[in-house]
Amino acid sequence: MNTEDSTPWYKQFWPWFIFSIPGLTVVAGISMIFSASENPDGMVVDDYYKTGLAINQTLARDKHAEELGLQAIGRVDKANKQIRLTLYGQNTEQSLNLTLTHPTSEKYDIRIELRAAKGSREFIGQLPALPHEKRYILLEPADKNWRLTGHALFPEMIQWSLRPGL
Repeated sequence: MNTEDSTPWYKQFWPWFIFSIPGLTVVAGISMIFSASENPDGMVVDDYYKTGLAINQTLARDKHAEELGLQAIGRVDKANKQIRLTLYGQNTEQSLNLTLTHPTSEKYDIRIELRAAKGSREFIGQLPALPHEKRYILLEPADKNWRLTGHALFPEMIQWSLRPGL
């Protein structure tokens, strides 16, 4: 009795299973190279002393905002694609910069210039697109001598608050 299998090798399961392991490894390697080239790591800081000084300047900005008694309440006007922000405290600025920072990638950050509405504490800016995730929020004047920070989960949060050094 002849027990040899007469089907050709390319119709067998095991040769294709064995060939698939190196094939999948090559595909995974190419996808990792593509992913690494599209999303490079952030730059490593080589001068820690200057970075430490910058942290002190940031803390000074928070302290200055606290001294001025600054706080803000922000909200999104979805109908007009605007951000409306009410600023409380001693402020003489006519325009402010608002940054909606993406948690992981700088290329998704949104920067908006807010202009003061006449006769009120309200600042209004045009929103290019409504984000759909958590964002860290930074509010500062053009000269960057103070700052307010906070975070919001878009579009679920109707309004959010900004405070010094949050």
